[in-house]
Amino acid sequence: MPKPTDITKQKYMFTDDIKFLQKAVVFHPNQDKIFLALKRPSDAFTRPNDWDLAGGNVLFGELHEDSLREEIREETNLEVGDFAPVQIITSYNKEKKIYFIFNGFYCQAKNDTVKISNDTVKISDEHVDFRWVNKNEFINLKPAQYLIDLVIATFKKL
Repeated sequence: MPKPTDITKQKYMFTDDIKFLQKAVVFHPNQDKIFLALKRPSDAFTRPNDWDLAGGNVLFGELHEDSLREEIREETNLEVGDFAPVQIITSYNKEKKIYFIFNGFYCQAKNDTVKISNDTVKISDEHVDFRWVNKNEFINLKPAQYLIDLVIATFKKL
């Protein structure tokens, strides 16, 4: 199946009817069980003002690991080690007629210096703030449930 024919969907859909999303629990390089949380801006396309994990959509033609590594680099300026798989979740939205694929991973950052963009209000085009947090702190930030599930599943694997 080719990339999305609707040019407006080419930035976030794998094909016209498949959305392939990946997120990673990025652990701090020197602090045990501390990981990176990112805050979405108030004008975000989805989940405005929510806390998030690094990652994003895999676009048509991208390899999933390369895509995730690049998303982490773009969003945070962090380089990370190997990815450990935690979750693969699929679902189908009958109303939107979209098949969703979600991959969840964890990895460790090689450094702890998260970039600040030239725009001092944002750390990237997709996030306005960040925190290094533990599991309970992240849950208390009230992110999307699928991100909480990924964090809990990650800690079960450690």
